[in-house]
Amino acid sequence: MNDNLEDLNINANLVAEEISQEGTGTYVDVRTVAEFATNRPKGRAVNIPIVFFHPSTKEEHPNPAFELVARHALKDEDVIIVGGNSDNRALEAATRLQATGFLNIRILRKGVEEWNEATLPLTGDNRPGVSYASLLTAARRAKK
Repeated sequence: MNDNLEDLNINANLVAEEISQEGTGTYVDVRTVAEFATNRPKGRAVNIPIVFFHPSTKEEHPNPAFELVARHALKDEDVIIVGGNSDNRALEAATRLQATGFLNIRILRKGVEEWNEATLPLTGDNRPGVSYASLLTAARRAKK
């Protein structure tokens, strides 16, 4: 396990290569479902929110199914690139993924903000196999 997660930072242009059709990486967008559906980096990506926000109080609640969905949607040997916004959600997610046993993790520290700064393409694609709802459903069905 890498104790210094700062060493895992990767820039947006390298992420674009990793999640392209020729790459071996998967971008794990840890923002909320609504944030992900608005826009996300174009390429191989899934949405696994690390937290949810209460609709009226905006209070943050950890996603209790984060590890379950990650374990189902990702492979141990995958290059996993974690991103969110310019907050600490990506760092928290990387820590939890490492604790779950994933070892090949990178962090796009500023997430979609950095992706935008690099003028890389975005998409609103939220189809089954990408969306959190579809990944959660599949993970829960497989658990039974």
